[in-house]
Amino acid sequence: MSSAANRVVMNTGLKATMMRDRMLGLRLSVIEGGRDLSEVKLITPGEGNISARVDGERFIVTPTGKDKAKLDIDDLFEIEINSHCVPEGASTEVGMHRAIYSKFPSVHSVVHAHPAKVLALAEEGLAPDPSRLPNGGSVLDRVSWIDDFPPGTRSLANEVAIGISRAPALVIAAHGAVTIGATVDQAVIRMIRLERLALMTRGR
Repeated sequence: MSSAANRVVMNTGLKATMMRDRMLGLRLSVIEGGRDLSEVKLITPGEGNISARVDGERFIVTPTGKDKAKLDIDDLFEIEINSHCVPEGASTEVGMHRAIYSKFPSVHSVVHAHPAKVLALAEEGLAPDPSRLPNGGSVLDRVSWIDDFPPGTRSLANEVAIGISRAPALVIAAHGAVTIGATVDQAVIRMIRLERLALMTRGR
């Protein structure tokens, strides 16, 4: 085998190794995000969903009905962005994640949770106010709002994508909240910040 052919083989192997390492890192970040959200009680066992973009064509997402504090690497599902297929066992809100990744290439993670204080505030017709927290804009500068739609429907997915176009955090009336980020960590931190803002907004 020539030296040029050797280099091609080596480069191909290196790229494959890097891709495997990156995928493992993404899976671990989603698992850690589930644990973090569970620890601060923003999701309870069996609810909520977290995803991370793999590339322009795929993302990984948590399963439906499983405790997000106890996920394993093999529990996550790989989803095609430009498809309508939802693997059995994947989150019922795959469509919501797919719509966001399809419309916003800069988004690399999506978190959907049911934070209690955000929901309580939404019952009063209010959304968390970022101005209530000093330097709040450094993490979360805007919050948008949409009315509720049936869970897991295309209508909900489309409306969520529209809402996310206006802000990195979205309140869905009677349904919960969605945050996005350049990383899983950023999307999780924004969800935590959103809940804190809800408490401060309600207490004014």
